[in-house]
Amino acid sequence: MPETLAAADVGASKTLVALVGRRSGGWAWLTPPLRFGTPRDPAEAAGLITRAVRNLAGEQAWPAAAAVAIPGPVDSGQGVVAHLPNLGWHDVPFAAILSGQLGVPVILDDDARLGGLGEWAAGAGAGARSLGYVTVSTGIGCGLVVDGEPWAGGHGLAGEFGHIVVDPGGPRCGCGHRGCVEAYAGGLAMSRAARRAWPGARLGDGTPAPRSAGEIFRLARRGDEAAAAIVGDATSALALGLAMIAAVFDPELIVVGGSVALGQRRWIRSVAAASRRRCIAQTGASMRVVTAALAGQSSLAGAAEAVVRFAGRHPAVVRQQMSIDSRENGTLRSSPTRDAW
Repeated sequence: MPETLAAADVGASKTLVALVGRRSGGWAWLTPPLRFGTPRDPAEAAGLITRAVRNLAGEQAWPAAAAVAIPGPVDSGQGVVAHLPNLGWHDVPFAAILSGQLGVPVILDDDARLGGLGEWAAGAGAGARSLGYVTVSTGIGCGLVVDGEPWAGGHGLAGEFGHIVVDPGGPRCGCGHRGCVEAYAGGLAMSRAARRAWPGARLGDGTPAPRSAGEIFRLARRGDEAAAAIVGDATSALALGLAMIAAVFDPELIVVGGSVALGQRRWIRSVAAASRRRCIAQTGASMRVVTAALAGQSSLAGAAEAVVRFAGRHPAVVRQQMSIDSRENGTLRSSPTRDAW
């Protein structure tokens, strides 16, 4: 029987949780993911993840370890979420909070970094020696993978792509600076731009003004000038950011995922074309941009790959946890009942 492990992807608006089985030579999903809204309170978020694991486990063994993707910078060594403005988390020891509820070791990493690992392991980047993974959703992040290993940089902060400043006089970003890529091309930023463009929440013909990124794109395609300007600003900012990744990192390919990007694949093609025009000729010619193959589960797959690697590198911890579960057979944790979800 494969070792049971847990993977979670905590997003600014939603969280995914699934169980994965570690087998010789790889891993496989044991369950489809459960999805729920992400609360702003860290302890509540940990409680909902624990409840999801309980619902998923059923007759299977309780997971021996868990990995969690976090949408912002984390101190992976300490298991601390450093700064998560979209949820209001600052210096939150989330690994310890969740471990205390699950009763197993928990590791954390940046969701974009794990998204890159997931696409490398099971998606569009399979077989690539190097890739950059860019997620465009509520916010924007980037994960770099080199020779199959996520690259965190010297201080664990590599890939803070969304906070590259492309216009110092631009709109305020959640990080506190002005004119970041995320302040133009993130889903939340586009919604804020729509509120500035239509403060009365109505278009000239009296119909409701767009508020989500998807609504803004649809209105822009119909020829609305204000919507087209918001999309144009987002295109320019994201294209410049991708050009910087290509110029500095020169990856074999750049994989673009996230809810906004995956809902606007034609837009991503136009962003890639604009990005090539901002590179030197050789870089632009070799630049390869593709959309994520794992749809909205790139980071969840990366968390699965990460926890499987953790289990492989720390077999004694896993064996000890499995022994505890065996001794506690019949308790809530090792043989959970399914709550209404």
